[in-house]
Amino acid sequence: MITKLRRLAVVLLMVIGALAIPRPASAATTLVYTTFKGDGAADQELWVYQSTNGGTSYSVLSDTNYRGTTGVLRDPSILKYNGRYYIAYTVQSWTTNSTYFNVATSTNLTSWTNIASIPSGIANTRFTWAPEFYVEGSTVRIITSVAATTCSNCFRPYVYTAQNTALTSWSGPQQMWGLGTNHIDTFVVKSGSTWHAFTKDETGKYIEHWTTTANLLEGWVNRGRLFSSGYEGPSLVRLDDGRWRIYVDRYSTGQGVWTATSSDLNTWTSLTQVGCSGCRHGTAIPK
Repeated sequence: MITKLRRLAVVLLMVIGALAIPRPASAATTLVYTTFKGDGAADQELWVYQSTNGGTSYSVLSDTNYRGTTGVLRDPSILKYNGRYYIAYTVQSWTTNSTYFNVATSTNLTSWTNIASIPSGIANTRFTWAPEFYVEGSTVRIITSVAATTCSNCFRPYVYTAQNTALTSWSGPQQMWGLGTNHIDTFVVKSGSTWHAFTKDETGKYIEHWTTTANLLEGWVNRGRLFSSGYEGPSLVRLDDGRWRIYVDRYSTGQGVWTATSSDLNTWTSLTQVGCSGCRHGTAIPK
């Protein structure tokens, strides 16, 4: 009996000791970030960066030299889906008319093949900019900013929906009612039963936060401005620890990409500059 009690005591001490040892912190989220580098002809191509510290600094993973079908690639939004990578991207410079956007795919983040050109579907289209992936359940969508020649500075966000798992066929457009005119670079995430849109007001040059509990296409309410004026291209990624990280392009001063974090999508830390030399408007996903 004494021997059994001693053995039990040893086991209990081992268990208590194991519980007392602090567990190592979770590894930082490894992210890949797709971007372009500027308005010059040589800079409007796809670059892929990688971060191993949760997205506060990046190093080059691949200079793909991919320029799409027009020789111009901007604002690439990245998605990992069914074992492949996809980007949706703008196909012309901001000074050149564009009536469609493109989707390309890759298995290795280096070699890319264009698989779809999606027309805006809007009469008198002047610009088709900043397509952003949004996935809910098994449905893949792209939210794109479209402006018509019949209206000055009247960008609106429209939704296009994939019709097959190869992402080669798309329907649309469907307008996001309530978000109003003159908004570009609209990026959407969903938390619980609430959709959150982060978008740039083209008049004030502020990033705005909008929400709806109805559905993706209606009921949007403006919740206010984020940060100071002079940022565009908001994109978000969910980190391993549950926080959200937002990236914005400080285009007004040419200072590249900046970031902040939030646990609830409503309250954000101050912006800090991202170590990502030459990076512009783009998106990040967990690798």
